[in-house]
Order: sequence, then C-alpha cells, then structure tokens
Amino acid sequence: MIRYVLAAILLLALAVLTFVQFRLLLAGVRLEKQRFDQRTEDALLAVADTLNQPGALSDALIEHLKIGPPTDSVVIHPLTDLLDALIGRQLRQRGVRASFAFVLTNKYGTQALLANNNFEEGTFSFGRYSVPLGNHIIASCHFEPSLHFDVPNLFGYLLGELRNLVVPSVLCLLAILLCFGLLLNILEKERKLNTIKNDFINNLTHELKTPVFSIALSSKMALESLEKNEPGRLKKFLQLIENENAKVKTHVEKVLELGSLESARFTLQKTPASMHELIREVLLEFLPQTENGEVALVERLEAVADMVPVDRAHFKNALRNLLENALKYSPGEPTIVVATKSDGRRFYLSVMDNGKGIAPEYSKQIFDKFFRIPSDGAQHVKGFGLGLNYVWQIAKAHGGTAEVESEVGKGSKFTIALPL
Repeated sequence: MIRYVLAAILLLALAVLTFVQFRLLLAGVRLEKQRFDQRTEDALLAVADTLNQPGALSDALIEHLKIGPPTDSVVIHPLTDLLDALIGRQLRQRGVRASFAFVLTNKYGTQALLANNNFEEGTFSFGRYSVPLGNHIIASCHFEPSLHFDVPNLFGYLLGELRNLVVPSVLCLLAILLCFGLLLNILEKERKLNTIKNDFINNLTHELKTPVFSIALSSKMALESLEKNEPGRLKKFLQLIENENAKVKTHVEKVLELGSLESARFTLQKTPASMHELIREVLLEFLPQTENGEVALVERLEAVADMVPVDRAHFKNALRNLLENALKYSPGEPTIVVATKSDGRRFYLSVMDNGKGIAPEYSKQIFDKFFRIPSDGAQHVKGFGLGLNYVWQIAKAHGGTAEVESEVGKGSKFTIALPL
C-alpha cells in the first residue's frame, strides 16, 4: 500500500514538474520574443535609413514606385532580391536568422506594391512589424510607402532559439516518465508475485499438514501397539509413517530442486545418452498404473538420432513432471502419448494428453514459477506451480526450449527440444 502511495506522490510531483517546466518554457519564449522584437525593429529602421539615402537601390525603388499602383495584388520584381538581401543582412548582423516575408504597401496597407516570394496575403500579419520609408522616397514618389515584415512560423523559430533549454527539458521529462512507467510495471509484477507466492505457501502448508498429521497420529498409535505388544499393528503404522514421510520428502525435494537450478553454482552433469532408453526407464515407473487400467501410455519413439548430451537425473525428473501433470489434468481414463522425433539438429520429446487443456490466455504463463491456472471450483488439482517451471529450466540449461500447444477440452502437448 505504501508503495502505491509513493507512486501517487511521484505522479503528482511529475505533473507539477511538467506544469512548472511548461510555464518556464512559455516565459523563455516571451523573453526570446522581446529580444527578437527589438532586434527586428532595429533591423527594419536600418533598412529604412539605407533606402532614405540616395543610391542605386533607392533610386531603382523610386522609379518602380513612380509607375503607379500595379494591376496585381502582389508584385514580384527584380528589386525584390535586392531588398530581401538588404533585410536579411541587417537581421543577421543582429543575430536573427529566421525565414521572413516582406511587402511594400501604401500608407494604409490597402495596396501591395512589392513583395518577396514568402509573402502570402491570406496569412501575412500586417500589424506585427512595419516601418514607413523616409522623406527621400516620399518626396520623390509623392505618397508614403511602408515596409511590412513578418515571420510565418514565429513561435517555431522562437522555440528553435531555445533548443538548448527545450531539448534537455523534454529529454529529462521523457526519462522521468519512462522511469515512472517502469516503476509501475515493477510494482504490478511484485503484486502478482506476492499473490503467487502466498498461494504457493498456502498450497505447501496444506500439502504438508496432511502427512504431518498422519505421521503424528500413526506415531501415537505405533507407541500404543508397542506397549500392547501388537507387532502386526505396529508394522502397519510404521509403514504408514514411512509412506507419509516419503510424501513430505517429495514436496521438499521439488522446492529444493528448483532452488538449486537458480543457484549460480549450478552445473549440469551432461553425458551422451540414448534418450529412448531414458524415456523407457521413466515409463517403467508408471507400469503399475498402466497394468491396472488407470492410464493408457502410448510410445511413439520415432527419432532417428537419439544420442543427446544430457544430465540424466534432471532429464528424467523433467519427464516425470510432464507425465504427472498429464495424469493430474486428464480426468476419466487418460491416454498419454510419449513421442520423439529428430531433424538432424535437434531432438524433440513430446508428451500429449487428452485432458481438459489450457486456455490461450494462460499458455504464455504456464512455465512461470509458482503459476497455476485458476481453479473453477469444479475440480481442484493439487500442486505448487513448480513442475512446468522445472521442465522449462532444465530445457533452457541444456540449450533447448520447452513449449506447449493446447486447446481447451481437447488436451495439451508439451514439447522439449534439445540440441543433438
């Protein structure tokens, strides 16, 4: 709970930081615009002063303006390039390198007399920057022309001027957002892991309570049989204690086996072995169940190449886990098919059953440690969620893979692929 409160506080702090950063950015844009306005006004006044002095450019401009109002709304003239170069030079001298548009109009701005290629009458802002031309031009032309200036994407230009501030700020905010997302992901994984571990502890406690209770009760009854000198009953209770102790040992070994796989000191004792021989050795352990008709075990050992460097004990344990799972999740009269094949590079072992199958949403989680498919209450299957994770760990330790194919109501097929 505390972690989620901290995450909420962090989210609030991130929102406040983003808001403050945005306000600072707007303040920076306003300051940059003030600098831009001052520099632009200085540049335009310098251009007006230049045009107010007798010279080739001002004389050519006067001759052009004397012609009178043009028939088109915008006039492009060879003088445009000269004026464009003059304005651009004055701007660059003051540190302004924006792409700009300009237009010469009459005093009231109702008639465009001369404009550059960037001028678009529909989007041009006439009231932003303008300066009247000097007395020399006015006296010669007998009307008062004005020079209007505009930057089409002024806000973008100002942001570009603040790139040394904007880029690091955006990168820092993105980094914080990424870290926050990762934190939420870690918290969610920890929540799921805690739930799974609690379920595991509850299952383990439940599984151990029954044999421990049986051992305690049998020990008491054995003592009574010993006092009454009843060797037959004593032997029966001692056998029961041994059987229940074996169950406890099996549960503990499952946990210890998986723990040993995750140890940094774990190493496989791999030796070349005939996989078909190892498989038949494991299948013999299930012979009593096949003989009394409880289960049908079908062998399809068709691999051409079955010599694989494996750790015999761990491989046999992995196969046992697959067979035990197939038995547990195949109600009625289970039919289990053990098949092999090879393709020259890998050896494939498959265990197929006709059980209830696995829903698609669980197929990617089935090999996770402690994961168990939620029970529908109709048929609760005991277990710790360790068997299939053990199978996956053994396959991975051998440089192979473990996969599942399943369809609800039609059974499952687990496949271990190992390099030859």
